[in-house]
Amino acid sequence: MAKLYIGNVDKHTDKRELEAEFAKFGKLREVWVARHPPGFAFVEFDDDRDAEDAIREMDDRNVCGNRIRVEWAKSAGRKPPPTGSSRPRHGRYGRSSRVYIVTR
Repeated sequence: MAKLYIGNVDKHTDKRELEAEFAKFGKLREVWVARHPPGFAFVEFDDDRDAEDAIREMDDRNVCGNRIRVEWAKSAGRKPPPTGSSRPRHGRYGRSSRVYIVTR
């Protein structure tokens, strides 16, 4: 599975148009076109080699009136959101606000 980022997509370009442009490189798993905000899309291939061919052939090519940018999508390996409170546990003024009492 290989996911590509497509940048500078015309706001009127639809999914079918991108499918037609990229399907000639191999089997597509999914095509997603952003609407809010417009201007980018993701194209996912079954095979990495097909995606490499698409990058080589389609990057900087004119599609639907815009010169698109085609590159590997960034990894989706994001950290999960923290559970519980989003406030730090260091108190209102951070770590330096801790008071230590030393007894001898």
